[in-house]
Amino acid sequence: MGRSTSTPADPEQGTAVVCPQCDERVAVSAPDTEVEPTVSPSVAAFGEHSVVHCSAGHKFWVNYC
Repeated sequence: MGRSTSTPADPEQGTAVVCPQCDERVAVSAPDTEVEPTVSPSVAAFGEHSVVHCSAGHKFWVNYC
C-alpha cells in the first residue's frame, strides 16, 4: 500500500517525502524524530498522520509509524 519515501533532512527543516503521483519532494514535520513517515494515497485507520499537498495539487497522506 504505502511506500516509505522519507529522506533524512536537517532537523530544523523536517523530513522530505515524495509525492506518489509526480515524485516531487515535499517537506513535512514529523511529530517525533523516531517515527518513520510512510506515504499513502489514503488515511490510516489509526495513528498520527498529516494531509500533504504538493505544488502540483496532488493530495496524499503521510502516516507516522
